[in-house]
Amino acid sequence: MVELIVQIVVVSLWGAMIGIHTRRLLRLARIEAPAALRGPHLKQNLSRVWWWLGREEFWRAVQLDGLRCTQITILVFLLALGLLI
Repeated sequence: MVELIVQIVVVSLWGAMIGIHTRRLLRLARIEAPAALRGPHLKQNLSRVWWWLGREEFWRAVQLDGLRCTQITILVFLLALGLLI
């Protein structure tokens, strides 16, 4: 039971981080998500996203959140290990 809870917490944590930064990337590129999937401006939207993927401003926040998620993941595993021992 503890293993399942730990897995759900870790997957939720990393899934939330991916969702937040995908939303942030689309916001920086000034793209509305439903409109970006269809329409004549798809190539232009993808080039703006690609441009932002090369910018340090985007990756700085991603790296910080990645480190925080890694830290929380380790803490959750240590907490689960403590509960099992």
